[in-house]
Amino acid sequence: MSENNLSFPLSISIDNQAAIQSGEGFYSRPGSYLADRFRRMMQKLARDHPDFDITIRWVPGHEGVHGNEEADKAAKLAATGKQHNSPKTRLPQYLRLESLPLSISALKQAHHKATHSRWTRMWSKSPRFTRIQQIDPNTINRSFLKLTATFPKRLTSMLMNLRSHHIPLNRHLHRIGKSDTPNCTHCPQSEETIHHFLFECRHFHRERHDLTNALGHKASSLSFLLTDINAIHYLVRFVNATKRFKTTLGEIKMPVPRTI
Repeated sequence: MSENNLSFPLSISIDNQAAIQSGEGFYSRPGSYLADRFRRMMQKLARDHPDFDITIRWVPGHEGVHGNEEADKAAKLAATGKQHNSPKTRLPQYLRLESLPLSISALKQAHHKATHSRWTRMWSKSPRFTRIQQIDPNTINRSFLKLTATFPKRLTSMLMNLRSHHIPLNRHLHRIGKSDTPNCTHCPQSEETIHHFLFECRHFHRERHDLTNALGHKASSLSFLLTDINAIHYLVRFVNATKRFKTTLGEIKMPVPRTI
């Protein structure tokens, strides 16, 4: 039955209550252009047919209603490929010459998904991937940005430097030509790495004791210290107490601690 060969009264059964309610007005939500097109079609039919009488009814979905189940089968078949589409002569006039308008929301979602997939592939090939992944497996999901959203800049800078190992400790300073030796000033036989500074250097035993008292065995996990909002509070206290970065980063302002 075509738009020009309708007999009234006509009943349209739909198993989606939201779709029925969308016919009450014009909206700018995603997909509303389909409901808007349907309303315009109904307005045109009402003008062209003096005996216009159409009722839209709700029917339970997949509840043994023959027409509903047949429509569901036809929709699933059409979704398998263009070869199962309805003949153009049986489609509404506005669908015969062009495809449906693209949803801006759907386009944005598709673009975001494609961009995220591309970035994930690029990130997995980065030489820094393994190191950062060991510290924070959720980096790709912007976990660091979420963690530091309200942090002062100096604190954010310190955390980034600790993650990337570009921190003013002798191991890094020696690598870039800013220190004569990579070894710790207090432990001449050991390189001053991040691990040594946080967990081994005997000169900071007292400061490390306070850190351990606050966090327990988790105080020995670099990943925990750099990703947990509560642990960072005590990490900042430790760094400030050692004064190891005072000449380069100054006094680090501590974030407000949360209940552990």
